[in-house]
Amino acid sequence: MTPMLKTILITTLLFVAILLQGQSSFHASATYATKQGQIDREVSPSIALRNLTNKTIELSWEIEKANLPEGWDAIVCDHQCYSSLVDKKTFKLGPNEVLHDFKVSFRPNGKQGMGNVEIHLFDVSKEDETEQTITFSAAAQGTHTSVHDFSKETTAPKVFPNPAIEYIHIKDDYNRVALIEIYNVVGRKMGDFTVNHAGAKYDVSNLPKGMYMVRMRDANGNIIRTQRISKYNP
Repeated sequence: MTPMLKTILITTLLFVAILLQGQSSFHASATYATKQGQIDREVSPSIALRNLTNKTIELSWEIEKANLPEGWDAIVCDHQCYSSLVDKKTFKLGPNEVLHDFKVSFRPNGKQGMGNVEIHLFDVSKEDETEQTITFSAAAQGTHTSVHDFSKETTAPKVFPNPAIEYIHIKDDYNRVALIEIYNVVGRKMGDFTVNHAGAKYDVSNLPKGMYMVRMRDANGNIIRTQRISKYNP
């Protein structure tokens, strides 16, 4: 083998080794998970985690709770569920194992609203190369004594069309919705509209393509309904 070929071979092997070293040892089925529920029970969006190797790996997670409504709490479940006081933990996945129900359980504790947390996941053996961030989001609805219960009626207020392109409308047979607020998947408010029930339309053409939560409030500020919609940009 000539010196030049030997140099090329060594360089190629080093490149392949570096490339393989940078590959993640696990796969998350999604980087965003959301679920809607009621204020009197846990709301638990989940994803699946897969070990991509033929050996046992140790993963670590850490939770950030920066965007929880007042009174809410959240716990993390890997192979088991932990106290809300636990904000980081390690766990193992066996060779090619799939954990089908890695989840965050939101506890609204009787409070309506929408919240989200971020979970930072990484392989303990190569933290800097494998970190992934997963956003878990939940919306909880309930009934105040002063608010009509729309949740069990076919006439519940709703936003349409869904998906939206340029404009949205609101169908509200009771004319109870006074304000609609639009939030993105990480809980950031993207806009709001004062509702005019005379067939008005509301311009959402400036919103990027994606999923949004529309929160509907009455004149007293009470949340009547939270609806998930998608925005499509042709």
